Amino acid sequence: MHVPGEPPDARPPSLLGELLRGFDGRSLFAVLLLLGTGSAVGIRWGDLVVAEYVIDGLLFGIWIWMALLIAWRVDPRRDLLMITVGLGGGVTIEWWGTNSGLWAYFTGERPPLWILPAWPAATLAIDRMATFLGLLGERCARAVGRVPSDRAYRLVYFTVVPAFVVWMTWFLWPCGEHVASQVVIVLMVLVAAQTREPRRDVALFLAGSVMGLLLEYWGTSRECWMYYTHQIPPPVAVVAHGFAAVAFSRVAGITERAVRRLGWTMHSVATG
Repeated sequence: MHVPGEPPDARPPSLLGELLRGFDGRSLFAVLLLLGTGSAVGIRWGDLVVAEYVIDGLLFGIWIWMALLIAWRVDPRRDLLMITVGLGGGVTIEWWGTNSGLWAYFTGERPPLWILPAWPAATLAIDRMATFLGLLGERCARAVGRVPSDRAYRLVYFTVVPAFVVWMTWFLWPCGEHVASQVVIVLMVLVAAQTREPRRDVALFLAGSVMGLLLEYWGTSRECWMYYTHQIPPPVAVVAHGFAAVAFSRVAGITERAVRRLGWTMHSVATG
């Protein structure tokens, strides 16, 4: 069926073909880097490695899925930025959560250093998953002959994301006396209050929530970490990964624009 605005004879490549073209020589490097990071963490904190975790089918499946996502459509410049944002955001979130008492790790560390490399890996994987969901959405739209407007995505965004902020505020309220918790509430409101790319933000929120379900279920069911509610896992913690993905994307976008403007300024000075 013809989608309005496209030539009648437009025939995009198959979804499988488009997916396979996302893997190239850089994909192998990305996988090796992921394996190297995981091995370094395992060697450095070998005393914490438990055999039942190493052969855990769910954990193995999660890492295989993340590796495939990270290896797809590798963009070194963009990926380096997302890794930096993911690591910085992960450190901030883990410090806040463990020191406010929202969750705790079995080692009692606040936060444990060995968990931090998982954040940039998950950030890259979620970013890729959001791109995949965007492609899938386009194919579905072509199949039914109707492409949702930005207005529809904006409506979804301003329904779901602010609702999450209210939900998360209620969840963290027992720890609300901490200044960090109050700062988190303000930052959540700022992120939820606007969106430049509603389609992308909705895809990121969904992708992050899916990844959050896998990671949070594994972590809480294995008692690697536990929330103050002792739920396995708290639903709001699952969806929080979706919100974090949107927030990280915002930081990456602001950084990219700042670097671009700085480059233009330096170029103007040099040529002036």
